[in-house]
Amino acid sequence: MVTVAAARTVVETIAGEDPNVTFFPLAESQPGVVATGAAAQLSTVAGERIRALLIGPGLAHAPGTDDFVIAVLRNARSTPTVVDADGLNALARTEGWRELLPTKTILTPHDGEAARLAGRVVPAGAARVTFAERHARDWGAILVLKGPVTVVSDGKKTYVHDQPNPTLGVGGSGDALGGAVAAFLARGLVPLAAAAAAVWVHGRAGGLLASEVGESGALATDIVEALPRALREIVERR
Repeated sequence: MVTVAAARTVVETIAGEDPNVTFFPLAESQPGVVATGAAAQLSTVAGERIRALLIGPGLAHAPGTDDFVIAVLRNARSTPTVVDADGLNALARTEGWRELLPTKTILTPHDGEAARLAGRVVPAGAARVTFAERHARDWGAILVLKGPVTVVSDGKKTYVHDQPNPTLGVGGSGDALGGAVAAFLARGLVPLAAAAAAVWVHGRAGGLLASEVGESGALATDIVEALPRALREIVERR
């Protein structure tokens, strides 16, 4: 079961449009902007029924949202947590953010987001793998460095998905990957396995779409819809 926690007016606008998700309205500092104090709302249910948490996609940036992100991460404690998109940008603007991460954290930046976190440009080629391994160790998290070649590392063990596919470059593709990582976490996989499995299944979904509709024209929603087919194909070939 997926629950979308969003600003109250956002929930009021989109509730009922998608029967696949439930909604958790959060307090606002202004219409559409989540209040810092809303993190306390999430903490009341985190230990009860949340098996995995994904924070960042669609959050945007407004006064107080960085504090909201940090408060949510502090309260998450041992809840497996994926930080993506504006969650990563909030970290980059926060001093000492490494010490604030939950014990089971997966960071899923593209090169631009990773550069803001690291304070340096992400190198190309084989050095990109070294970059991912080093910063996974330094940050104490699983790092999914997204790109045509995606690197997954905990600083000790590393997986490289070296199957570039322009189909996966569409806007929203990274959000779909973040959701896949969270889904595997919710199913009980340990963080490194969840990240690696999600990257592989996400990549295979892109491959299926490329063979069916070509490398142009697929949308992020198409990638999401192809994930179960990709997963079934992998399981049946095992």
